[in-house]
Amino acid sequence: MVPWHRLSRRSRLLLLSAVVTLPLIPSSISVTATGASADGATDFYVSVRGDDGGPGTRDRPFKTLERARDAVRGVNGQMNQDVVVHIGDGTYVLDRPLELTAADSGANGHDVIYRALPGRHPVISGGRTITGWTLYDAAKNIYRADAGDLDTRQLYVDGKRATRARTPDNPATFTKTATGFTTSDPAMAAWKNQSGIEIVSRKDWKLLRCPVASITGSDITVREPCWHNANLHTGIGMEQPTWIENAYELIDQPGEWYLDKGAHALYYKPLAGQDPRTVTVVAGKLESLIKGTGTVSAPIHNIRFEGLTFSHSTWLAPNTDEGYADVQAGFHIVGADNPNFDATRDLWAKTPAAVTFENDRDITFKRNVFTQLGAAGLNLDAGTKDAKVKGNRFADISSAGIQLGGISAGDHHPDDPRRVTEDNTLADNVVTNVAAEYADAVGIFVGYTTRTSVTHNKLYDLPYSAISIGWGFGLTDPAGNPSYPGNSGVPIYDTPTTSIGSTIQTNLIYDVMKKLSDGGGIYHLGADPGTVISRNYIHDVGDTGYGPIYLDEGSRYVRVTENALCRLKVRWLLINGGGARHNTAEYNFTDNATTALQGSPNNVVANNTTVSGCDALPASVTGEAGLEPAFRDLDPGQPSADHTAPSAPTGLQASAVLPTVADLSWTPSTDDTGVTGYEIYRDGRLVSAGASSPVRISGLTPGSTYPYTVRARDTAGNLSDESTPVVLTMPGAVNLALGKTATASSEFSSDYTPAKAVDGSMSSRWAQGSGLPDPSWLQVDLGSVKQITAVVTTFEKSNGYKYKIEYSADSGEPANWSTLDDHTSTYTTAQTNYSLSGSAVNARYIRITVTDSSWNGGSVFELAAYGPTS
Repeated sequence: MVPWHRLSRRSRLLLLSAVVTLPLIPSSISVTATGASADGATDFYVSVRGDDGGPGTRDRPFKTLERARDAVRGVNGQMNQDVVVHIGDGTYVLDRPLELTAADSGANGHDVIYRALPGRHPVISGGRTITGWTLYDAAKNIYRADAGDLDTRQLYVDGKRATRARTPDNPATFTKTATGFTTSDPAMAAWKNQSGIEIVSRKDWKLLRCPVASITGSDITVREPCWHNANLHTGIGMEQPTWIENAYELIDQPGEWYLDKGAHALYYKPLAGQDPRTVTVVAGKLESLIKGTGTVSAPIHNIRFEGLTFSHSTWLAPNTDEGYADVQAGFHIVGADNPNFDATRDLWAKTPAAVTFENDRDITFKRNVFTQLGAAGLNLDAGTKDAKVKGNRFADISSAGIQLGGISAGDHHPDDPRRVTEDNTLADNVVTNVAAEYADAVGIFVGYTTRTSVTHNKLYDLPYSAISIGWGFGLTDPAGNPSYPGNSGVPIYDTPTTSIGSTIQTNLIYDVMKKLSDGGGIYHLGADPGTVISRNYIHDVGDTGYGPIYLDEGSRYVRVTENALCRLKVRWLLINGGGARHNTAEYNFTDNATTALQGSPNNVVANNTTVSGCDALPASVTGEAGLEPAFRDLDPGQPSADHTAPSAPTGLQASAVLPTVADLSWTPSTDDTGVTGYEIYRDGRLVSAGASSPVRISGLTPGSTYPYTVRARDTAGNLSDESTPVVLTMPGAVNLALGKTATASSEFSSDYTPAKAVDGSMSSRWAQGSGLPDPSWLQVDLGSVKQITAVVTTFEKSNGYKYKIEYSADSGEPANWSTLDDHTSTYTTAQTNYSLSGSAVNARYIRITVTDSSWNGGSVFELAAYGPTS
């Protein structure tokens, strides 16, 4: 033993801190030698300074979680209260994963709880601390340490992820070949340990990683089957290196590291001011920290984890010949000799997680931290039921934060209902800076599941999508997806998948889509009856994002409502693909009115409100989204000093402009800092918003009576009381164009005929023929001459059309046209447009000519005509 006086100051402090990290147990708890407390509950204690040979009491705690688990097994069959494993401060370094089975479950309606002692922050670690650093290359300031048998892809220095040695983005010219690349950099052929070098390619929504087999001259051969699998998706494969990674020769920036496994040596170039000899350096060693595995007949159940930190894992599969041939959202192709992309669909593997449960019931994670992990954070796999993941923090994770459910046939059409993943809750979690190495991964992934609740989460600073729900692209739904020839080889099912009835609500999402494209704030796939995406606040989506809400291929029966969206680079909504049908997007609020319905008939996009900016969005939505008050300490924002609400609006008046349209006006509210917007309620439901009075409300029913109230908001999101209500009865009228004969200059397909624009449904529309230039026209024959005072046109998109409305009273094919509305000089800025006549005109035919559609083509959801009302 080294004498005390010869220890360094830092070593003395470490020894002293080890002494003071003994758990402090409240003296009010009386514990016997067997761990049974006086109140009849069973408690065990664990300390980094404990002894597994002891009884696990307060005074003589266990040293390891494994020993505590075994002690719990001895009592859980006779449980009459919860069994609690109290865990003291310190880092519990695992030498193998903690394995839990049905034998470790709660019993008799009680739980087994692994809980941090009050005020303590124990760390469950799969890492190895690296010491013994010496200066290796003084000119380059590179240090070296003995790594022993370590194999890892992650290194953390003073609690922060270090960068594995790499080139800058888009290195010198590379040319793709049949077996890899040729390079213009002759130095690469001299690099050592070439089989450890990794090619990383970022393409659209993919992040691909393949290891190198060899470098000869200018020829780089990539290892198989990674190269083959990574290029199966034509045009979306490993087209060019985005960077090269993992060679000693690439250590040229502070904070970079490299592991030479053959020489058992770890190299690190410290950041400015760092000394590897005095900082804490931890490498991820274990690939899994906790594995909870049940069976369908004996599920693992009633276990809770509270106040723990899970850290320092790695994932080594990308080092193998298979590399990381990404498909989407953390799923990747495995296996050799795959003939084509479609043939791999049953071979798409999920990225593993540091903590995993399968075939489980009533598992709870509350107020834990998942950080410094080399794959995904938490994976709740097939057969997970009634799990609660609430109030946890997921940060600095290589892949996804949370994964729930899977994508295999056993997930979407399980042969045993006990394998259905259902009734799970993900709430009040913070997910940030995940997908740090696998940028294709998402913050929260939900596969084929039933009645999943994803609410009040805060997700930000992400390279790709925040929340991804559903799978299958319509291929696994009844009758498959006719847009894919042969259903892409997927069997045709005649029964629905397990995706049904989920709630994605009141989440706060921002600063996403920072690196990849073709994703969004909330991304959805496949048929999902009863699923609602509502009251989420999404802002600052990058220009590579396809929309804060993105219903991709096969999405069906999804309702999107009352979401608040702002600072968007592209659009607020994308419904994509011919299989995306029967979705509804109503009563949403955005400062970017742009939408896109790409080949997607039978969807309703109506009654959405465009506001002037984030401050004019409904505060009742933006203020509720994100963490609930009890969990805001997990990620506190800057509190506002303004707690004074505006005065309530007064003098509310409502008037009918048309039988389906009303204008509301009021006397402006006052506020100490300024009113930024108003919220309009109908029968207590939020239906519109605006920065000022008046506000126009459309989509009303002639002859119906509606009560309205208004509330004001200020910059801080304070809401006024409601105004005095006003009741409006709409005039009775008939849409004279409804069901009448319609013709057009062309039509896109049988799903987009002229008749679709006069059928009274906002789920169908007319669209002009594909690729045809402007202008296009749509004409309605009213059957006889009618008196007309207004024509209401609802276009497919919320802006970007120039048009004119004409009418004719001719008894036959019209030869003479008169103009009712000329809107050919400026583009529309709203989806629904009103052409009003100062007095009634006689018309049998009404024609709209779209002179400029901003390259989108003429497309009209509904053309309605009204006459005088009494």
